[in-house]
Amino acid sequence: MLDSRYRITGVLGSGGMGCVYLAEHISIRRPLALKLLHPEVEGIDEVNQRFEREAFAIGRVDHPNCVNVSDFGKLEDGTLYMVLELLDGVLLSDLLDRETRLDWKRVLHIGRHILSALSYAHDAGIVHRDIKPENVILVDQDGDKDFAKILDFGIAKLRDDAHPEENTGLLNNDAKLTQHGVTIGTPTYIAPEQAYGQAIDGRADLYSLSVMLYEMLTGAPPFDADEVGTLLRMHVSNEVPLFSEMTNAEIPAPVERMIRRGLAKKPADRIPTAEAYIEQIDEVLEEAQPTGSGLREIPAKMVGGFRGAVTPAFVRVVKKKRSKKQIFAAVLVSIAVVSTLAFAFGSKKPEYLPKTPLSPLVPVAYGPEAKAAADMLAQGRPKEAAAYLIGHRAEVREEPYAQMVLGHAQASAQRNILALAAYEKAVTLEPKLAKDKLMRTNIELMLDKKAPGIVDAALEFLGVLAQQGDWAAGDQLVDLASTSKTPRRRHTALRVADEVGLGNSVDRLASYVLDLEQGETCPIRKEAVGKLRALGDKKAIPALRKARKRIRTEGALMKRKVNTNACLRTTANEAIRYLQRL
Repeated sequence: MLDSRYRITGVLGSGGMGCVYLAEHISIRRPLALKLLHPEVEGIDEVNQRFEREAFAIGRVDHPNCVNVSDFGKLEDGTLYMVLELLDGVLLSDLLDRETRLDWKRVLHIGRHILSALSYAHDAGIVHRDIKPENVILVDQDGDKDFAKILDFGIAKLRDDAHPEENTGLLNNDAKLTQHGVTIGTPTYIAPEQAYGQAIDGRADLYSLSVMLYEMLTGAPPFDADEVGTLLRMHVSNEVPLFSEMTNAEIPAPVERMIRRGLAKKPADRIPTAEAYIEQIDEVLEEAQPTGSGLREIPAKMVGGFRGAVTPAFVRVVKKKRSKKQIFAAVLVSIAVVSTLAFAFGSKKPEYLPKTPLSPLVPVAYGPEAKAAADMLAQGRPKEAAAYLIGHRAEVREEPYAQMVLGHAQASAQRNILALAAYEKAVTLEPKLAKDKLMRTNIELMLDKKAPGIVDAALEFLGVLAQQGDWAAGDQLVDLASTSKTPRRRHTALRVADEVGLGNSVDRLASYVLDLEQGETCPIRKEAVGKLRALGDKKAIPALRKARKRIRTEGALMKRKVNTNACLRTTANEAIRYLQRL
């Protein structure tokens, strides 16, 4: 028994740093994977940091094509553990060992899955840095036997790392994490700039993915050598071999052109983003198969808010350039959050379903699909419930109860963006379902996440509810826009409140004062001063006076006092004089 919650029932695998066990949650008997560090490495700080980094990075990427982490903690003896979803599938590396190479359409299908996850991760400020077949697993999900999920974020680069990467060879700013055999990247798949410690971004992952796609198509990676230094130099300077030099398989020329562009030596010459790579794949498929690709849609990030029509289960990447405000840059999920969503139903039937056919909560008919899916949820099988409803999409598309069940199922499976899409469909079809208590609870949980993309989407959904006359949702939106201590949450709530006509109800004085206090740079704080001045409210004067005097102690032995807002002195004084004259 572990941490009074998890029962170890078997061993799934073991590596140099830890062991992954088969376990179950003792309350609901839900199977899961539980990862523990080996006792002999627990005292190594660098190993612990990598383990924590892996949990944090996975927690930030709440996407169907990434392995899900539901809990992270430390036992009384200091042992770290991580709770992951249990995946029943085959590693891509094992598949390639067995089949050597794959059909090009299957390769692009798998690649599209991986790119969908990378697009989401890159927008969340995460570069994986170790994309390779060993870190991709194929599972049978939602009727797709090649549903790819990315594993192992242990060496991921986070946008909010304390120090930028420096040109120090393979041991860059993560030098501590590279000790004890922990390297940054795998030489066969590593991007040239990553191999030599230069600053990297998501294009390094796209290079690694291109190496992997090349290997899947031809049966071998483009570069291979016994000596690591030789292999790294090949990535930097050697020409990528033509497909015809590696295999006799018939692969359309547009596919080869796309992969070769992904393998460009200079990042600027590559396909620029994961989203653009997906568009390239779609264009290649169209060119090679004018009648259509035959690929089923796979989950991707949702853009443009919840006001547009979206399908409840899958959202296609929009093929046009979008502003940052339109992109849900997911996901800063707290690594200590326990996934209570999966247990939300317990042993009860969802309360929104009628207790009897004669006494429904709201006068809307519900079909057998909704009841069957609700029964699956009651048995703790949310993914099966979601897959069942997706499989009956035609029957449930216009059925509000079924859409609500789908929303609960997706939320329980921690597919929050997809859950919100289903919720919007449900309340659009039947506004009275906006009062569903479980939905409101799930929205509250999403708003509490340290996950910008999920929080943004939940705020957008509150705006949808407010537009439909839900005063409670409107009040919550206004309150978050006025007083939320998280800047991004406050700013998004303010934007949504303005869009739905609630801007006049926001306490902008309180909101702008928080901007002034929390602004990380002087230009941001100056902008807040300008907003406070424009309000024309003398109540802003005390906050402006306080801002002029913000002092930080730094320097030798922490004795030097520095006014971090000295840059505001003139601007703030002018604002104060202006407000005093009103």
